[in-house]
Amino acid sequence: MTETRRQKQAVVLSGGGANGAYEVGVLKALFAGRSISTQYAPLEPDTFTGTSVGSFNAAFLVSLWDTHGQAAVTNLETVWLTRLGREGRMDLTNNGYRFLADPFEFLDPRRFFLDPVGSFSRLASDSLYLFWDFFDRLMYVVNSPEHEPVTERLLHTIAIDNFITREPFNRLIRDVVKFDSIRRTRKELRVAATNWETGEVEMFKNGDFTDKLGPRIILASSALPGFFSPETVGAQPFVDGAVLMNTPLRPAIQARADSLHVVYLDPDVSSIPVHYLSNILSTLYRTQVINWATTVNEAIKYAEVVNRALALIRRVASGSDLEGVSTQDVIQTIARFGEHPEQAARYRMLTIHRYHPRDELGGPLSLLDLRRSRIEYLIERGFHDASNHDCKVSKCVRPEENYSDDASEIMGRGEEMAENDNQSRGVTGRPSQEVGEKGNSGFASKVERPAWTQSVQGAVATWSNDGVQES
Repeated sequence: MTETRRQKQAVVLSGGGANGAYEVGVLKALFAGRSISTQYAPLEPDTFTGTSVGSFNAAFLVSLWDTHGQAAVTNLETVWLTRLGREGRMDLTNNGYRFLADPFEFLDPRRFFLDPVGSFSRLASDSLYLFWDFFDRLMYVVNSPEHEPVTERLLHTIAIDNFITREPFNRLIRDVVKFDSIRRTRKELRVAATNWETGEVEMFKNGDFTDKLGPRIILASSALPGFFSPETVGAQPFVDGAVLMNTPLRPAIQARADSLHVVYLDPDVSSIPVHYLSNILSTLYRTQVINWATTVNEAIKYAEVVNRALALIRRVASGSDLEGVSTQDVIQTIARFGEHPEQAARYRMLTIHRYHPRDELGGPLSLLDLRRSRIEYLIERGFHDASNHDCKVSKCVRPEENYSDDASEIMGRGEEMAENDNQSRGVTGRPSQEVGEKGNSGFASKVERPAWTQSVQGAVATWSNDGVQES
């Protein structure tokens, strides 16, 4: 009997600012074996992918995994509660960000008298920086080298991100993330960031996380445009990976993972109320959530299509009947693998478990809300949701029962069928890597289609003649 191959596990962590504490709660449940999605066994991921705040969570866990294992999530929870969190609304001290020339620093006696010299020093340096920045922008308006209308030039004087510094977060990253461990570990790390010049998403891997560039990569991946300034990595500016890839599913699949635990923070769009008094911030937030939801749903739908295609190929290759198979599945299989059947060997059946809050966690400003009480609530909420995970409600993706999860086995049977089919027609030889007359690689030019493709095409014709409708 063939030994069952262990699935390669991946954890996929999305962006969401301060709501990233929810991810910590989900991971606590998964790593403790408290979720049915892991069969109540502690999850042992092989790959971690992250975007924005998910990049920080993923990098932290990977850096401690070899020494702490699943217990690393406890350390991550401590960092969120004691280093990132703050006591209340008036306490603006945290290690996530700081407002420049913050007047509340002088209005709060607890903070001012604790370090009066430091408060005055920060006020002086912040004021000097803001003055020269405004002067530079004013000179651009007056002496613009480009032919821009005055109204367009005036827009350059408005920059919210210049009033916020993430130097506290930079120090935190350098304190708690062990970049030498990331480079040495066998656990795979993938972090997404958006190149602000080219407009393309770029993936950073373990070897990219040097002591110098590692903090910059995490800062870049979490640099929310409009709130935080772009971060330079190498010689190019980068911003939040969520601009193009808020939930990095594809990098996990490319790392050959076939069981994915996807934690994303955007709610069901229908749960976000449409206020009769609209404003630009809530409108942009709703637009972004719709975009994020569409992106992740399309990626998961693609995985479902590939799963059904591989399942159909296996059924044909094993000689099983096609009863119950929909015409739509047949057409999608031919469309996906018909011309290049050898590509099926690159794919495996995917299992995708989805964890996310179905309702809104607090609106657009919640992305910056680092109150400790709220962080505690989000961690507890994530732990509860993962512990009570329901695949049907969450619309998880699971391979059909009794279907092989290894596409190479499927292709082995498919090639054997093709060989038998070729011999019956007087064509010899195994599938060729040569390019056929029409430029289709995979089979020699004398063999127009592999046997399994002809079988499913025949099924389509049969069903069409019998008048069977698509399901």
